[in-house]
Amino acid sequence: MVNDNPKSKTTYRVAISGAGPAGLLLALKLAVQGISVAVIESGDEAALGHDWSDAVEKDALASAGFELPEVVSGRYAGRTVKHSEQDDNLFEPHRIEPLEIRSPDLSCTVAGGVEFRYITTDRKTLARRLVERARDAGVALFFRHRAEMLLGDTEGSLENIRVSGVRVSACDGSGTFDVSADVTVDATGIASRLRRSLAGAPALNRKFSGSELAYACRSVRRLDPGKAREDDLTDHYRYGAYRGYFWTHRHHEDSIDVGGGVREEPGRVDPADIIDEMIQNRPSITREVIRGGGGSVLVGRSPFSLVASGFSAVGDAAGQVIPTTGCGVGGAMTGALLAAGIIEAAVKRGDCSIKALWPVNYVWFSGRGSHFAALCAVKDLLQALSHEEISFLMKKGIMNRRTLSSAINGVFDPPGTGESLRAAGAGITRPGLLLKIARANRLGAKIFRHYRTYPDRWDPAAFVRWAETAGKLFQRVF
Repeated sequence: MVNDNPKSKTTYRVAISGAGPAGLLLALKLAVQGISVAVIESGDEAALGHDWSDAVEKDALASAGFELPEVVSGRYAGRTVKHSEQDDNLFEPHRIEPLEIRSPDLSCTVAGGVEFRYITTDRKTLARRLVERARDAGVALFFRHRAEMLLGDTEGSLENIRVSGVRVSACDGSGTFDVSADVTVDATGIASRLRRSLAGAPALNRKFSGSELAYACRSVRRLDPGKAREDDLTDHYRYGAYRGYFWTHRHHEDSIDVGGGVREEPGRVDPADIIDEMIQNRPSITREVIRGGGGSVLVGRSPFSLVASGFSAVGDAAGQVIPTTGCGVGGAMTGALLAAGIIEAAVKRGDCSIKALWPVNYVWFSGRGSHFAALCAVKDLLQALSHEEISFLMKKGIMNRRTLSSAINGVFDPPGTGESLRAAGAGITRPGLLLKIARANRLGAKIFRHYRTYPDRWDPAAFVRWAETAGKLFQRVF
């Protein structure tokens, strides 16, 4: 049942804006611990989740409580696996291990492919399962309502912010009301509507823009199985193409996902044009569109703080997305799981100050966030390389199975001394290109090490020093 009358209760321990994977999972984890939670979502329940299947990290799904399927004859099988594009199971049957990586100019593939720690997950089904679990746990779900603004002292600096709830309006125009909460959470995605409204806290309110955004789209098409054997339908990424990547994922014997994404910037190619070209070159792919769509994708880094007194951000609103692929569901769920225990403890103690919520920052930035931040810098530097340069690096084994497995799976793992020496020998004819690679890895390593020193407790002076250094490091990317 959908609760369409939030005025019946306007006080909750936690109020969450946004019913994406991060918001719903956080709400669920808090509710099962006996904490009253409201989730405010502007859309309809039936509209939740993109109409396609995404690559989601298997570890994140398992940590969130989802049963992963077994592997039978190289494919996924079991009760959670989809039999067709239209059924309501969670996972596609195709198993990508290893993932074939093709060069941007299609002149070579990376030897051995790369480890692929993802499983293709139906976003509509994932949303529906999370809603069901949240509702069963007692979460109050308010669809067709929009979080308009934060309440409390919201115009000061980071240390002076005191959020006490959120103002909500009904999307049908029937009224506006205030919801009081000990902690208000922004899970509104790229827009980060609540976080960005904290105008006096630049460490928290930074807008995602420029190279932090990409544009992606996909078309899930019907296949002609009789012609499929004659076509190149191998699951692969064409990595580095047009400052992004393109793929084919064959979900079923009679369906295939063809898509791609590129950096959002003036003069970029339209990924739909490249996708159309890929489809036209494969006669077995029919004109029948089964699912698909597209839009802006975050490939940027987190703001330097995700919390203030009475406030936190999770998911895309917190920049918890793998910057080298734009895969955000796993990062969103990981961020929600990390935040859940800290918010729970703060609420139960009756202390939701920035000091009490600061561990949300520490566990993220000193852990997975340090990898994502380093990869952001490396990505931005390497996106300046041409198709020919990236293809050269792949042909020579400088971009290889190890380095690409790390990057695609959201792990910063720069080459060691031995690998650097081998790369120098392989790329001896292109010293300028090797210098670009070395610079990207050095800067990534400095950012990674700096994030590992993130302040472990709220100390305004220590945080300012940390943020100033981090800002200077990222200035060197451009």
